[in-house]
Amino acid sequence: MLSAAGDIPRQKLNFDTDWKFALGDPEGAQATDYDASAWRELDLPHDWSVEANFDADAAAGAPGGYLPSGVGWYRKAFLVPDNIAGRRVFIEFDGIYMNGEVWINGHHLGKRPYGYIGVGYDLTPHLKVGGRNVITVKVDDLKQPSARWYGGTGIYRHVWLTITQPVRVAHHGTYVRTPQVTRQSARVAIDTTVINGEEEEMLVEVDQGIYPPGSDYFVAAGSKEVSIPAGSEMTVAQFLDLKEPMLWSPESPNLYKVRTTLRVGAKVLDVYDTPLGVRTLRFDANDGFFLNGEPVILRGMCNHQDLGPLGTALWDQALERRLRMLKDMGCNALRTSHYPQSPEFMRMADEMGFLVVNETFDEWRRGWNFVDGQLVSSRNDRGKARYGYNQYFTAWSERDLTDHLKRDRNHPCVIMWSIANEVPEAQKFGEIETVKVLRDLVREIDPTRPVTAGINHIHTANETGFLEELDIVGYNGGGGSCFLYEKDHERFPNRIIYASEVPHSLQTRGEYRTHTNYREKQHEIPNLTEEEVFPETDAWYESSYDNAGVRINARDSWHLTKTLPYVLGEFRWTGFDYIGESGGWPRVLGNFGIIDLCNFPKDTYYFYQSQWTDTPMIHILPHWNWPGKEGTVIPVHAYTTGDEAELFLNGESLGVRKFGGENPYHLEWMVPYAPGELRAVARKGGDEIAETAIHTAGPPARFQLEADQVELDPRRRDLAYLTVRIEDADGNFDPKGERWVSLQVRGPARILGVHNGDPLSHHPFKSNTVRTFNGLARVIVASTPGDDVVQPNEKRESGEIIVRASVRGWESRELRLKRVHQGKPESVFKPDNSGPRATDVYDEGVPPVD
Repeated sequence: MLSAAGDIPRQKLNFDTDWKFALGDPEGAQATDYDASAWRELDLPHDWSVEANFDADAAAGAPGGYLPSGVGWYRKAFLVPDNIAGRRVFIEFDGIYMNGEVWINGHHLGKRPYGYIGVGYDLTPHLKVGGRNVITVKVDDLKQPSARWYGGTGIYRHVWLTITQPVRVAHHGTYVRTPQVTRQSARVAIDTTVINGEEEEMLVEVDQGIYPPGSDYFVAAGSKEVSIPAGSEMTVAQFLDLKEPMLWSPESPNLYKVRTTLRVGAKVLDVYDTPLGVRTLRFDANDGFFLNGEPVILRGMCNHQDLGPLGTALWDQALERRLRMLKDMGCNALRTSHYPQSPEFMRMADEMGFLVVNETFDEWRRGWNFVDGQLVSSRNDRGKARYGYNQYFTAWSERDLTDHLKRDRNHPCVIMWSIANEVPEAQKFGEIETVKVLRDLVREIDPTRPVTAGINHIHTANETGFLEELDIVGYNGGGGSCFLYEKDHERFPNRIIYASEVPHSLQTRGEYRTHTNYREKQHEIPNLTEEEVFPETDAWYESSYDNAGVRINARDSWHLTKTLPYVLGEFRWTGFDYIGESGGWPRVLGNFGIIDLCNFPKDTYYFYQSQWTDTPMIHILPHWNWPGKEGTVIPVHAYTTGDEAELFLNGESLGVRKFGGENPYHLEWMVPYAPGELRAVARKGGDEIAETAIHTAGPPARFQLEADQVELDPRRRDLAYLTVRIEDADGNFDPKGERWVSLQVRGPARILGVHNGDPLSHHPFKSNTVRTFNGLARVIVASTPGDDVVQPNEKRESGEIIVRASVRGWESRELRLKRVHQGKPESVFKPDNSGPRATDVYDEGVPPVD
């Protein structure tokens, strides 16, 4: 534990642990003396909706994935040491969904409706130094649907306490940019807002240094002395010259650090770090996007923030896993559709090298109008969500946008600010004043990036004048906008264009059809065969041949982006399947992802990898288990970074296919089905570069249990992603294997979530059982801190975690993991854990097994 906070200029402490939670709306729960001894104990971040069962009658409906929301309370008691006296203490919630209302020691601090932007409060005036303090939070997400997707419910991002001296850098108080950059030098401009919270005027020295990646030594420095009146703030401008800068890019995400030190005399009062990436941006209406003077095509993904079985509760490592998968696929850009994502997301984008279109709003004012509880708006006037952000836009939009801009403007990953997504005000009603207000606010706070919006129905927005108020126009696929690039480039030659949300292709992992299935089909996408080869595929499942979706498929969309030089790039909808926006019961997931809800890649993942990387690879589809279809001709497709491939069935060559002509993005063989081995060899310039093979599996006979990580540190909130895989007796993967698996954990760990990627599965995410879907299932395990007592006769060491999986009639499997560190992160504040500890429980009923 830290012993003397008073000697440290600034502390930012994680405040996630040791909260209490109650579902419902108990009267008087904000009172300091309220009896919360029966409340459940938990650590944040937390999403309570994901803990519940799916319900066809849930108020959130298809948008919210048929999961409940409601009202809930959080409460934390903590002791404040005496050495805090004279300092300022602030709390910051990175995200509360939604209508987060906060009290400290019974004093109301405020309420923030928007669930996607952080909110902070000064606790200092109401703290009991040397005594017990209680902070309470009410979350009200009762009215549903509150968005067009699953938002989760609760304090679902991190919470922080920041302790400073009265003289300090303001919250998000630095603004760093590089107005001049060459290979030889970079001019770094730094604006720093300094607050003097003392009762007398202070002469403050503002020292600033630039530190290279991983270095403790600055390479540029400057200092300025200013006199700040009592109880006021001042913005201090400095310019530093950085010699031979290392440039930031997706390939080399070099991150400097700007360290600001405030001194009064010889005493250091504050130390504040800000990220710095040196790079240049240029957007051209004819030639596209240039980063550091080099042309770059945006190879992007849109994503919602839920982490599959974990819901929206932010586990940093789970988010990092997802971003790594996209990076390995060749993705270099992300769109934060359709709201500010977490500070951790922004940090990872900086560190991994993603170019970010940073979006703030999905709705403006136009919404569902109610008078005395009755809907009075016409269908054409309605917004998107019955109880969505349209209710708060007028009162809150400028503050929410301002906070978003100031939070993220120092991140080099950000290349555009998006102020809207598919708002009817833009494409139907031409509300020019609204776009001007938001655009001008962006230009005032951060004029270094252009302003954009994601627009569907471009054909109508072209006539309203709305698009002329944007710096860059994002073409979403809706309304056929993806087919207007060439026509609009000719009509509006000065317009800068990118595909902000396209394609909306669909696929369910391991499911196939040979007939196309497109909603609002606007160009010819031929069937693969005259007769449907796979009529047994469930109508709620989508084909993985890239022949299902909305308007355009992945290959045709990428062809337009790749071949039209004035299109900056594209952002596919979506990288991952997500909870909600399902299309209706019984489906509960949005099936648009190229990776399923459990992080298992689908076939189209490999299409993008073949186009967006130089990694030697080849992938073939479909799987090769089709009993009863012997002799039926099945289309076999290959994605590869080679320039040709040869396919073999049971050792016999089926011929070589080369790219070109009608096959620019995939290779195809029409193969009469026969069980056995299907093997493909990729070549480039005549040399073999990659090989893959799939086999027909016999009857399912066993399963494997594997972990991607075996050492877990609870202080880092490590997770192990376990894979359950169904096989035949010879170890061949069974692509249609379906079995119920029972799970048991011994040792300091717990199961956080389970799923199988099936969009029709209604099995709860919180369970000790899981059913495999098309041969696979996922189990996510987290270690727990604290003492680990080994029971007598228990065959494991202290800190060892044993996960046992059982399938009826088969040999069980065990995995041994290890907790490598005990204890929780240290804090200057001791939690007050008086009263009995509630138990974190969920339904562990075992469904029927085969």
